[in-house]
Amino acid sequence: MRAVVTPEAGAAPEVREVPEPQAAPGRALVRLLAAALNPVDLAIGAGRFYMPVPEAPRVAGVEAVGEVVASAVHAPGTRVWSLEATGRFAEVFSAADDALVPVPDGLDAAMAAAIGVAGLAGWMPVRDRGALVPGETVAVLGAGGIVGQVAIQAALLGGAGRVVALARSDEGLARARVLGAHAVVPLGATDPGAALRAAAPDGVDLIVDTLWGAPLAACLPALRHGGRVVQVGSAAGQSAELVAGPLRGGRIDIRGFSVFSEAHRDIAAAYAALAAAVAGGEVRMDVERVPLRDAPAAWARQASGTRGAKLVLVP
Repeated sequence: MRAVVTPEAGAAPEVREVPEPQAAPGRALVRLLAAALNPVDLAIGAGRFYMPVPEAPRVAGVEAVGEVVASAVHAPGTRVWSLEATGRFAEVFSAADDALVPVPDGLDAAMAAAIGVAGLAGWMPVRDRGALVPGETVAVLGAGGIVGQVAIQAALLGGAGRVVALARSDEGLARARVLGAHAVVPLGATDPGAALRAAAPDGVDLIVDTLWGAPLAACLPALRHGGRVVQVGSAAGQSAELVAGPLRGGRIDIRGFSVFSEAHRDIAAAYAALAAAVAGGEVRMDVERVPLRDAPAAWARQASGTRGAKLVLVP
Protein backbone atom coordinates (compact mmCIF):
# COMPACT_ATOMS: atom_id res chain seq x y z
CA MET A 1 0.00 0.00 0.00
CA ARG A 2 1.04 3.63 -0.37
CA ALA A 3 1.96 5.71 2.66
CA VAL A 4 3.66 9.00 3.47
CA VAL A 5 6.93 8.22 5.25
CA THR A 6 9.31 10.56 7.07
CA PRO A 7 12.69 8.84 6.55
CA GLU A 8 14.59 10.73 9.27
CA ALA A 9 14.20 13.75 11.55
CA GLY A 10 13.98 16.94 9.52
CA ALA A 11 13.83 15.19 6.15
CA ALA A 12 11.08 15.84 3.63
CA PRO A 13 8.41 13.11 3.54
CA GLU A 14 8.25 10.55 0.75
CA VAL A 15 5.37 8.54 -0.70
CA ARG A 16 6.45 4.89 -0.53
CA GLU A 17 5.07 1.39 -0.83
CA VAL A 18 4.96 -0.17 2.65
CA PRO A 19 3.44 -3.37 4.06
CA GLU A 20 -0.19 -3.18 5.16
CA PRO A 21 -0.68 -3.35 8.93
CA GLN A 22 -1.88 -6.63 10.41
CA ALA A 23 -4.87 -7.22 12.65
CA ALA A 24 -4.07 -7.11 16.37
CA PRO A 25 -6.10 -7.40 19.59
CA GLY A 26 -7.70 -4.11 20.58
CA ARG A 27 -6.96 -2.49 17.24
CA ALA A 28 -9.02 -1.89 14.10
CA LEU A 29 -7.89 -1.86 10.50
CA VAL A 30 -9.22 1.22 8.73
CA ARG A 31 -9.17 2.15 5.04
CA LEU A 32 -8.27 5.80 4.45
CA LEU A 33 -10.89 8.23 3.17
CA ALA A 34 -9.22 11.54 4.09
CA ALA A 35 -6.39 12.76 6.34
CA ALA A 36 -5.83 16.33 7.49
CA LEU A 37 -2.32 17.76 7.38
CA ASN A 38 -1.42 19.75 10.51
CA PRO A 39 1.52 21.78 11.84
CA VAL A 40 1.99 19.05 14.46
CA ASP A 41 2.83 16.62 11.65
CA LEU A 42 5.72 18.86 10.65
CA ALA A 43 6.83 19.21 14.27
CA ILE A 44 6.87 15.42 14.68
CA GLY A 45 8.73 15.03 11.39
CA ALA A 46 11.34 17.53 12.55
CA GLY A 47 11.77 15.82 15.93
CA ARG A 48 10.27 18.76 17.83
CA PHE A 49 7.14 17.17 19.28
CA TYR A 50 6.67 17.31 23.06
CA MET A 51 5.37 13.73 23.37
CA PRO A 52 7.19 10.46 22.55
CA VAL A 53 6.77 9.08 19.01
CA PRO A 54 8.21 6.06 17.17
CA GLU A 55 11.69 6.41 15.72
CA ALA A 56 12.07 7.36 12.04
CA PRO A 57 11.55 6.12 9.44
CA ARG A 58 7.83 6.09 10.22
CA VAL A 59 4.50 6.62 8.53
CA ALA A 60 3.47 10.22 9.16
CA GLY A 61 0.09 11.64 10.08
CA VAL A 62 -1.69 12.14 13.38
CA GLU A 63 -5.30 12.05 12.17
CA ALA A 64 -7.48 10.55 9.50
CA VAL A 65 -11.03 9.60 8.65
CA GLY A 66 -11.59 6.14 7.27
CA GLU A 67 -13.88 3.18 6.88
CA VAL A 68 -13.47 0.23 9.24
CA VAL A 69 -12.24 -2.90 7.47
CA ALA A 70 -11.92 -5.16 10.51
CA SER A 71 -12.54 -4.65 14.22
CA ALA A 72 -13.83 -6.54 17.21
CA VAL A 73 -15.78 -3.45 18.31
CA HIS A 74 -16.81 -1.46 15.22
CA ALA A 75 -18.82 -2.89 12.35
CA PRO A 76 -17.11 -3.06 8.95
CA GLY A 77 -17.99 -0.02 6.86
CA THR A 78 -18.35 2.29 9.88
CA ARG A 79 -16.79 5.70 9.23
CA VAL A 80 -14.51 6.84 12.03
CA TRP A 81 -12.07 9.60 12.93
CA SER A 82 -8.74 8.44 14.35
CA LEU A 83 -6.08 10.36 16.28
CA GLU A 84 -2.67 8.90 17.16
CA ALA A 85 0.84 10.34 17.13
CA THR A 86 1.82 8.74 13.79
CA GLY A 87 0.65 6.35 11.11
CA ARG A 88 -2.50 7.93 9.66
CA PHE A 89 -1.15 8.92 6.21
CA ALA A 90 -1.55 5.45 4.71
CA GLU A 91 -4.11 3.75 2.49
CA VAL A 92 -4.82 1.37 5.39
CA PHE A 93 -3.92 2.12 9.00
CA SER A 94 -4.21 0.43 12.39
CA ALA A 95 -6.04 2.29 15.16
CA ALA A 96 -6.96 1.61 18.76
CA ASP A 97 -10.57 0.43 18.92
CA ASP A 98 -11.34 2.43 22.06
CA ALA A 99 -10.00 5.69 20.61
CA LEU A 100 -12.06 5.81 17.42
CA VAL A 101 -14.74 8.49 17.11
CA PRO A 102 -17.82 7.92 14.90
CA VAL A 103 -18.26 10.27 11.93
CA PRO A 104 -21.87 11.38 11.46
CA ASP A 105 -23.70 10.26 8.33
CA GLY A 106 -23.80 12.87 5.62
CA LEU A 107 -20.62 14.67 6.67
CA ASP A 108 -18.12 14.77 3.82
CA ALA A 109 -15.00 12.73 4.65
CA ALA A 110 -12.59 15.57 3.88
CA MET A 111 -14.52 17.96 6.11
CA ALA A 112 -14.76 15.27 8.79
CA ALA A 113 -10.95 15.08 8.78
CA ALA A 114 -10.53 18.85 8.66
CA ILE A 115 -12.57 19.45 11.82
CA GLY A 116 -10.40 17.05 13.82
CA VAL A 117 -7.18 18.44 15.27
CA ALA A 118 -7.52 21.98 13.89
CA GLY A 119 -11.26 22.22 14.43
CA LEU A 120 -11.16 20.91 17.97
CA ALA A 121 -8.19 23.17 18.76
CA GLY A 122 -10.41 26.14 17.93
CA TRP A 123 -13.64 24.78 19.42
CA MET A 124 -12.62 23.22 22.74
CA PRO A 125 -10.46 26.11 24.06
CA VAL A 126 -13.56 28.30 23.80
CA ARG A 127 -16.40 25.97 24.72
CA ASP A 128 -14.68 23.51 27.09
CA ARG A 129 -11.24 24.50 28.36
CA GLY A 130 -12.08 28.21 28.18
CA ALA A 131 -15.55 27.76 29.75
CA LEU A 132 -17.05 30.67 27.82
CA VAL A 133 -19.95 32.39 29.56
CA PRO A 134 -22.50 34.11 27.28
CA GLY A 135 -21.87 37.84 27.10
CA GLU A 136 -18.12 37.60 27.69
CA THR A 137 -15.48 39.24 25.50
CA VAL A 138 -13.12 36.90 23.65
CA ALA A 139 -9.84 37.76 21.92
CA VAL A 140 -8.36 35.31 19.40
CA LEU A 141 -4.60 35.59 18.81
CA GLY A 142 -3.72 34.17 15.41
CA ALA A 143 -7.23 34.55 14.02
CA GLY A 144 -6.15 34.20 10.40
CA GLY A 145 -5.41 30.48 10.63
CA ILE A 146 -7.86 27.59 10.69
CA VAL A 147 -7.72 27.20 14.48
CA GLY A 148 -8.36 30.90 14.98
CA GLN A 149 -11.19 30.91 12.45
CA VAL A 150 -12.96 28.09 14.28
CA ALA A 151 -12.36 29.82 17.62
CA ILE A 152 -14.11 32.97 16.33
CA GLN A 153 -17.12 30.95 15.23
CA ALA A 154 -17.18 28.89 18.44
CA ALA A 155 -17.20 32.08 20.50
CA LEU A 156 -20.04 33.60 18.49
CA LEU A 157 -22.09 30.40 18.68
CA GLY A 158 -21.41 30.26 22.41
CA GLY A 159 -22.94 33.69 22.92
CA ALA A 160 -19.83 35.85 23.29
CA GLY A 161 -20.80 39.49 23.63
CA ARG A 162 -17.75 40.68 21.71
CA VAL A 163 -15.07 38.89 19.69
CA VAL A 164 -11.82 40.61 18.78
CA ALA A 165 -9.60 38.92 16.18
CA LEU A 166 -5.85 39.54 16.02
CA ALA A 167 -3.95 38.41 12.92
CA ARG A 168 -0.74 39.20 11.08
CA SER A 169 -2.01 39.55 7.52
CA ASP A 170 -4.65 41.69 5.90
CA GLU A 171 -6.13 38.46 4.46
CA GLY A 172 -6.43 36.99 7.94
CA LEU A 173 -8.10 40.11 9.27
CA ALA A 174 -10.51 40.10 6.32
CA ARG A 175 -11.41 36.45 6.96
CA ALA A 176 -12.10 37.27 10.61
CA ARG A 177 -14.46 40.07 9.62
CA VAL A 178 -16.36 37.79 7.25
CA LEU A 179 -16.75 35.22 10.03
CA GLY A 180 -18.34 37.83 12.27
CA ALA A 181 -15.59 39.21 14.51
CA HIS A 182 -16.76 42.50 16.03
CA ALA A 183 -13.31 44.08 15.76
CA VAL A 184 -9.94 43.20 14.24
CA VAL A 185 -6.44 44.15 15.35
CA PRO A 186 -3.31 43.82 13.19
CA LEU A 187 -0.53 42.02 15.03
CA GLY A 188 1.95 44.11 13.09
CA ALA A 189 0.76 47.18 15.00
CA THR A 190 3.35 49.03 17.08
CA ASP A 191 1.52 48.00 20.25
CA PRO A 192 -1.07 45.27 19.62
CA GLY A 193 -1.88 45.21 23.34
CA ALA A 194 -2.93 48.87 23.27
CA ALA A 195 -4.92 48.23 20.10
CA LEU A 196 -6.68 45.30 21.79
CA ARG A 197 -7.53 47.43 24.82
CA ALA A 198 -8.98 50.06 22.50
CA ALA A 199 -11.04 47.40 20.69
CA ALA A 200 -12.28 45.96 24.00
CA PRO A 201 -12.42 48.97 26.35
CA ASP A 202 -14.28 47.02 29.06
CA GLY A 203 -11.60 44.34 29.08
CA VAL A 204 -11.22 40.80 27.76
CA ASP A 205 -12.49 37.74 29.63
CA LEU A 206 -10.89 35.01 27.51
CA ILE A 207 -7.86 34.95 25.23
CA VAL A 208 -7.49 32.00 22.87
CA ASP A 209 -3.77 32.03 22.11
CA THR A 210 -2.32 30.17 19.14
CA LEU A 211 0.89 32.26 19.15
CA TRP A 212 2.55 32.57 22.60
CA GLY A 213 5.69 34.73 22.68
CA ALA A 214 5.61 38.50 22.38
CA PRO A 215 2.00 38.79 21.09
CA LEU A 216 0.55 37.16 24.20
CA ALA A 217 2.81 39.16 26.51
CA ALA A 218 1.57 42.36 24.88
CA CYS A 219 -2.09 41.37 25.13
CA LEU A 220 -2.22 40.04 28.71
CA PRO A 221 -2.84 43.53 30.21
CA ALA A 222 -6.13 43.66 28.30
CA LEU A 223 -7.57 40.88 30.48
CA ARG A 224 -10.12 41.72 33.12
CA HIS A 225 -9.60 40.68 36.73
CA GLY A 226 -10.09 36.92 36.80
CA GLY A 227 -9.52 36.62 33.06
CA ARG A 228 -8.14 33.49 31.49
CA VAL A 229 -5.89 32.42 28.65
CA VAL A 230 -6.15 29.09 26.84
CA GLN A 231 -2.77 28.35 25.29
CA VAL A 232 -3.16 26.37 22.07
CA GLY A 233 -0.02 26.90 19.98
CA SER A 234 3.34 28.62 19.74
CA ALA A 235 3.56 29.99 16.22
CA ALA A 236 5.29 33.16 17.50
CA GLY A 237 7.87 31.36 19.65
CA GLN A 238 8.41 28.68 22.26
CA SER A 239 8.98 31.12 25.13
CA ALA A 240 7.27 34.24 26.41
CA GLU A 241 8.51 36.87 28.86
CA LEU A 242 5.60 37.53 31.22
CA VAL A 243 5.56 39.94 34.15
CA ALA A 244 4.63 38.04 37.32
CA GLY A 245 2.86 40.70 39.37
CA PRO A 246 -0.08 41.34 37.04
CA LEU A 247 -0.76 37.61 36.83
CA ARG A 248 -1.14 37.44 40.59
CA GLY A 249 -2.86 40.77 41.03
CA GLY A 250 -5.24 40.12 38.16
CA ARG A 251 -5.94 36.55 39.29
CA ILE A 252 -5.18 35.44 35.73
CA ASP A 253 -5.45 31.79 34.70
CA ILE A 254 -3.26 30.37 31.92
CA ARG A 255 -4.61 26.99 30.81
CA GLY A 256 -2.84 24.68 28.39
CA PHE A 257 -4.73 22.80 25.71
CA SER A 258 -3.71 19.92 23.45
CA VAL A 259 -6.07 17.58 21.69
CA PHE A 260 -3.60 14.81 22.61
CA SER A 261 -4.08 15.50 26.32
CA GLU A 262 -7.87 15.57 26.51
CA ALA A 263 -9.97 12.62 27.70
CA HIS A 264 -11.43 10.51 24.89
CA ARG A 265 -15.01 11.07 26.07
CA ASP A 266 -14.50 14.85 25.95
CA ILE A 267 -12.90 14.68 22.50
CA ALA A 268 -15.76 12.52 21.20
CA ALA A 269 -18.42 14.88 22.61
CA ALA A 270 -16.71 17.98 21.22
CA TYR A 271 -16.21 16.33 17.82
CA ALA A 272 -19.93 15.47 17.66
CA ALA A 273 -20.91 19.03 18.61
CA LEU A 274 -18.55 20.59 16.08
CA ALA A 275 -19.68 18.18 13.35
CA ALA A 276 -23.29 19.17 14.02
CA ALA A 277 -22.38 22.86 13.80
CA VAL A 278 -20.62 22.25 10.47
CA ALA A 279 -23.54 20.22 9.12
CA GLY A 280 -25.90 23.01 10.16
CA GLY A 281 -23.83 25.65 8.36
CA GLU A 282 -22.92 27.36 11.63
CA VAL A 283 -19.18 26.71 11.29
CA ARG A 284 -17.33 27.10 8.00
CA MET A 285 -13.88 25.96 6.95
CA ASP A 286 -12.06 26.29 3.64
CA VAL A 287 -10.94 22.74 2.80
CA GLU A 288 -8.56 21.92 -0.06
CA ARG A 289 -8.24 18.28 -1.12
CA VAL A 290 -4.78 17.08 -2.16
CA PRO A 291 -4.05 13.62 -3.64
CA LEU A 292 -1.99 11.41 -1.34
CA ARG A 293 0.67 11.15 -4.04
CA ASP A 294 1.22 14.92 -3.73
CA ALA A 295 1.74 14.83 0.05
CA PRO A 296 5.38 16.08 -0.12
CA ALA A 297 4.25 19.24 -1.95
CA ALA A 298 1.38 19.73 0.51
CA TRP A 299 3.86 19.29 3.38
CA ALA A 300 5.99 22.13 1.94
CA ARG A 301 2.89 24.31 1.56
CA GLN A 302 1.93 23.65 5.17
CA ALA A 303 5.38 24.79 6.24
CA SER A 304 5.15 28.06 4.31
CA GLY A 305 1.50 28.84 5.12
CA THR A 306 -1.79 27.72 3.59
CA ARG A 307 -3.44 31.16 3.47
CA GLY A 308 -6.38 30.09 5.60
CA ALA A 309 -7.14 26.81 3.85
CA LYS A 310 -7.09 23.37 5.47
CA LEU A 311 -5.09 20.84 3.44
CA VAL A 312 -6.60 17.36 3.43
CA LEU A 313 -4.98 14.34 1.78
CA VAL A 314 -7.28 11.98 -0.12
CA PRO A 315 -6.45 8.61 -1.75
